Amino acid sequence: MFKICKAKDGHPTAPGQVKIKKKSQVPGVMITQYVEVLPNGMTTPDFTRKPIALTIQEGKMAFFRAIVTGNPTPTVTWVRNNGEIDDRYKSVFDTISGEHQLQMPNVCADQADTYKCYARNEFGKALVTVTLNVIEIGYKKSKAMKESRTAIRELPEDFKKNLRST
Repeated sequence: MFKICKAKDGHPTAPGQVKIKKKSQVPGVMITQYVEVLPNGMTTPDFTRKPIALTIQEGKMAFFRAIVTGNPTPTVTWVRNNGEIDDRYKSVFDTISGEHQLQMPNVCADQADTYKCYARNEFGKALVTVTLNVIEIGYKKSKAMKESRTAIRELPEDFKKNLRST
């Protein structure tokens, strides 16, 4: 259940700190514990509900939801693989449901990416990865289709010549 790893050269840990890989009850969640023995009542972060991959139409509201546990209460952060989480995104915590959400109103094709959700406290971190796929619609796609159709019809004489020669 536990695997003790030495810190990599590029990722040093504090003196006396270790990296123990733990298994979560939720598949796909990676937990790293920073201490060999947890104090009584303290726990590493974990996800009880992880965000799920989403395929959504351009212009719609997209959001990822996650519920985390841990003592002390973990801090939740969202990160994109290929880009920044800018002002188009909104990170929200719903106190009633205990849900952390990453909301993306009016989603665009350039927001399609792999996202990571981190839950961290002083005893460790939990990480889950999720994918957002955006289906492009509207002007861009119809314009490209129209251009491809008109490209064939630009020189009808050549088309007629090709038909006669066959």
